[in-house]
Formats: sequence, structure tokens, C-alpha cells
Amino acid sequence: MTTERMRVSYTPDGDTIRCWRTVGTTAGEVRVRLAYLDTPEIGHVECRAYAVAARAYLRRLLALNEVVDVRIVGQDVYGRILAEVIRIRDGGNCGLRLIHGGYAALWQCPQSRGEYYAAQDIAQQRRLGIWRTPGPWQTPWRYR
Repeated sequence: MTTERMRVSYTPDGDTIRCWRTVGTTAGEVRVRLAYLDTPEIGHVECRAYAVAARAYLRRLLALNEVVDVRIVGQDVYGRILAEVIRIRDGGNCGLRLIHGGYAALWQCPQSRGEYYAAQDIAQQRRLGIWRTPGPWQTPWRYR
């Protein structure tokens, strides 16, 4: 896992951010997909309220122009960087907070990442966010 410092430029949805990344002397904007989770899609009418809530929460977690640590775990089929996004100011893991708050469901999360499973268990037990009532928002990857 590689860690890079990047600056948040935009939050288009609940599980993706755009960041300014500098490699050598070249700076450019990249898309970063939060690893191990999936949030409902804004474009799906029945999931829209949950999707908007996830995006709003991620926007509260990450201020524009905030510098974050991006722990890169790979790249997805759309060319986005897959990563854990960590706030430098307090060490907060944004993806883990989305899961814990019931804004996202686990997706392709390794069993070794027990903190993510524990966070989802808590959100489900407390019936937070997407876990309040059963529906397509609980499995967003099926509705793309």
C-alpha cells in the first residue's frame, strides 16, 4: 500500500472524491474511489435520498482544499484510484466513518479489515441510514 498526500477538489458522490495530485513537478486532478465500500447511486430514483445523504456526509467530513493522506490499494476498471482516505487533521478514516454511520455498505472488503466489518455490524444493529429499511440501497453494486 502506497500513501500520497493529495488536496480535495470536489466530492461528486458518496464514495468518490476528486483530488489534486502532484507527481514530481506535474500536478493534475485524479478521481479517488474510497476502498472497501459502496454507496447508493444518485441516479437511481428509489435510492436518491440515501445517495444524497452519503454525499452530504462525505462533504462534511472533507473540506474543499483539505490535504488528506490517500492510502492507495489499487485502481478500478474506470481508472479511478482505489484508496482509503485519511484526514490529516485527526487521522479519521473517511470510508470507515461512512460505513459506521450507515451511509455505505461493504464492498470487496478483505476479511482482514475487521474494523470495517465491525463498523457495518454497528450500523446494522442500530438501523442507521441504509440499514433502516431493506431495499436496493443496501446493495448498490447490483443497481448500477
